[in-house]
Amino acid sequence: MVGSIAEALSISTTAVWVLFAVIAVQLAVQIWALVDLSGRPRVLHDKKWLWALVIIFFGNWFVGPILYVVLGRRVPQQAGSESTPASGASLIESDRTRRAVDSLYDERGGE
Repeated sequence: MVGSIAEALSISTTAVWVLFAVIAVQLAVQIWALVDLSGRPRVLHDKKWLWALVIIFFGNWFVGPILYVVLGRRVPQQAGSESTPASGASLIESDRTRRAVDSLYDERGGE
């Protein structure tokens, strides 16, 4: 099989094996990017379908997966939220809850 491909393309069998290796790596990177995309709760502009198309259609020369890793995985911080470690996440949620309760019950005189 490799010999017939090499003859058809007029290249050496070593070049065919290198071509197979590049194709295998390209497919592996595309599959990894699609799996990462599916498991990520948010992406840039919240359009996973758009990033899937970028990964698939611009997958040649690794452009699609590289664009996804560099741009798509970065999600801008929401207004009013701070970047904290996972252990501090409950502190932020309790602070939000406290402020919400205060805003509801302060108008009623502390009822």
